Amino acid sequence: MDALTRRLAAALLLLAATVAAQTNPSNWNTVKALPAGTDARIMNGSRPISGKVESVTDEAIVVNTGKGQETFNRQQVLTVSIKKGGHRKRNALIGLAVGAAAGLGIGLATRPGPNQLKIIPAGAVVGGLTAAGGIVGVIVGVVIPNGGWREIYKK
Repeated sequence: MDALTRRLAAALLLLAATVAAQTNPSNWNTVKALPAGTDARIMNGSRPISGKVESVTDEAIVVNTGKGQETFNRQQVLTVSIKKGGHRKRNALIGLAVGAAAGLGIGLATRPGPNQLKIIPAGAVVGGLTAAGGIVGVIVGVVIPNGGWREIYKK
């Protein structure tokens, strides 16, 4: 088996595993598996209701909202979404790595040659641009929006 065939087979296996891992959004059992306290958003009719899941049965979902406890019959529920966790730390680390690499590349590309006037040592320029790039990368990584809602049930 040549290298191209092996790569193609590996890609197809990865694709099959990804498709198999997808959840069926019309399965109420996914909603029933939610633990109490999960942040959820229920769409029933025209307005979304957000709150923490109290309990879920075969017939209804009970949610604690700002107004108190609200119960929604399964027939009323159009969609159920849960809040995804944020990734600020991960995004900040990725930003740090990308920013520092970009700063290092710019620093190496702009350092003076052997016959040029050296006002600032080349190592200081490279180090400064690497640090500046890392700082900018962290800031961008923290500011990038994250979290959001993931739909787990759709009627």
